[in-house]
Amino acid sequence: MDNDNGPLPGGQPAEAEPRARPVLPGRLVPPGGARSLENEADGLARRLALFAVETPRRRLADLIVPETTRREIAALLTKVRHHRLLYDEFGLSEVDPYGGRTAINLYGPPGTGKSFAAEAIAQALGMGLIRANYAEIESKYVGETAKNIQAAFQKARETQALLFFDEADSILGRRLTNITQSTDHAVNVSRSVMLLELDRFSGVTVFATNLASNYDTAFVRRILGHIEMPLPDAAARAQLWRAHIPSRLPVQLDAAAWERLVTETDSLAGGDILNCVIAAAAAAVERDGPACRVTLDDFLAAIAASRRARRAIGTPSQAGAAAR
Repeated sequence: MDNDNGPLPGGQPAEAEPRARPVLPGRLVPPGGARSLENEADGLARRLALFAVETPRRRLADLIVPETTRREIAALLTKVRHHRLLYDEFGLSEVDPYGGRTAINLYGPPGTGKSFAAEAIAQALGMGLIRANYAEIESKYVGETAKNIQAAFQKARETQALLFFDEADSILGRRLTNITQSTDHAVNVSRSVMLLELDRFSGVTVFATNLASNYDTAFVRRILGHIEMPLPDAAARAQLWRAHIPSRLPVQLDAAAWERLVTETDSLAGGDILNCVIAAAAAAVERDGPACRVTLDDFLAAIAASRRARRAIGTPSQAGAAAR
């Protein structure tokens, strides 16, 4: 019988045929594959490190939103806290077998408290918070974005943290139908991976967007609750002004001045009011130094500058609102 691994002419033994060798229980790796596995593990560790777990500090009690918005948030929190009662004892698992996941979408104009609400929801549930920003997820290398999405969900599973996607329309946008280059295909792959991960994830995911109309309908169906974060009304703006002016800030405002601030900021968001407070305080220090007093005129000048900026560089809807 011929021996394929027998000696060659001249007495030199034949080189043994390379064989797959197990490096992990039950897993065969071809010759040279160990290094590939090491690189894969290093890549996963690097991607997981992108997503830090924060301890949320903001509270729902400090969130200034309409009462309808507050009730909608409370109902979704009840679903998470009483999942066993709802799905096991009340039988919702019979009609919603994938009901373990909880995906919440917060939508509305910029500065209306979406990020604040996401952090406060995590705090209310006693969970850590992972911010999965699009800038950290998106990669110029084909295929890497999808892997980063998978890593974000894996980190949330391992840490039992709430997973928060800001600017979610960048990730949940409509899939492309006219594929002309590899990057177009990569976008669709990322969308598909996000859909699969949402279906498999049994934790809490919160999305926030200024452009919810850009969402792919497949994502809309998978989101348990869509909660509008509207621009504040007069009562909410009064609360926001009080909340954003620290007790130690040396302000010079009477009751009429407080009313004027509420009136002048019609159509502005809470984030705009915060920026106006900061700008007014800085202007007062620039004018009079540490012994300054922040006056109504300082606040009105900051409000006027905010409106000018919206008219000049805001979106059409923002510019229209700012002109009112």
